[in-house]
Amino acid sequence: VTAADKQVAADPSGAEIVQDVTASGMHLRMLTVGLGSNVALQNIALQVALPLASVDHQVGHLRRVFLLVGFIGLLFAAAIVWFVASTALRPVRRLTSAAEEIAATRDLTLRIAETRRDELGRLALSFNSMLVALEASVGAQRQLVADASHELRTPLASLRTNVEVLHDLDKLPASMREDVIAGIVTQLEELTALVADVVELARGDEPAVHLEDVSYERIVEHAVARARRHWPELRFILGSSPVTVRAVPARLDRAVNNLLDNAGKFSPPRGQVDVALFPDGRLTVRDHGPGIPEDALPHVFERFYRSDEARGLPGSGLGLAIVAQVADSHGGRVRLSNAIDGGAVAELWLPPLPTPAPVPATVS
Repeated sequence: VTAADKQVAADPSGAEIVQDVTASGMHLRMLTVGLGSNVALQNIALQVALPLASVDHQVGHLRRVFLLVGFIGLLFAAAIVWFVASTALRPVRRLTSAAEEIAATRDLTLRIAETRRDELGRLALSFNSMLVALEASVGAQRQLVADASHELRTPLASLRTNVEVLHDLDKLPASMREDVIAGIVTQLEELTALVADVVELARGDEPAVHLEDVSYERIVEHAVARARRHWPELRFILGSSPVTVRAVPARLDRAVNNLLDNAGKFSPPRGQVDVALFPDGRLTVRDHGPGIPEDALPHVFERFYRSDEARGLPGSGLGLAIVAQVADSHGGRVRLSNAIDGGAVAELWLPPLPTPAPVPATVS
């Protein structure tokens, strides 16, 4: 009997309480009811208790079942998470393995076979696209080095022969001495031009980071002025319109100069070269020479390509390749064709910038 039980017995309103107790080592649930509503039974309470052994047994059994079910559920959830994560990260593992293999073997032909359409699939597709671009870039660099090495052999061999002749220069007639020295100078100039063209091509593979607003007609005018000094026996007729383009000035100037130089080489003596710059950003350079053979037209913009008619002329075969590279890096295009009435027409187009509207004058 506890103090709470005594308080229930003393309560005249007949209160009651339910509580769990332990008696003689038994777990019981006991109800204590006051009998104070009867005057003869005041300060008397009735206690009724039931053992909880069966309830405790069921609760213990349920506890074990719930723990087992919870543990199995946790294992099942972990298995599902592992399966989902493993499936989702499989492309990442393939991507990692491919990257490690490429880094170890330098083999850029490897690709990731991935058909998923989620973010990981897009990642694999982007990685494959990067490999394609990288393979093309490395291939172009190797081809450039191989072609340059091949083209450098001829002038170097000729230069070496003439330099070896210098050992017996004192035994040669004066006229032959001048021819040998002039040949060495010419070969050095050709070699310098070839190296400059190769460097320009290599630089053209770099991203253009020095773009600025350029006056296209001013570059064309300066290039025509230089061409007139370089080809004094030719007439360069220029017609230009104001055009502004987004370009690297030095590279655009090199491209225009190459077009004019190409037209000058194929023009007949005292011939004419027509140069026109249109408001839509289209530059045309036309010579009145023999034109280009039809079988050579598809190859004129290839590196080191020279048609049979051009092999006897000075040059490295890189001029038009540089023009094509400049056009491509500036979002433009270049085309070479034969004119109907003879000669060749080169067209270099760059996207022009919009001309700002004139500001109306204000009258005060």
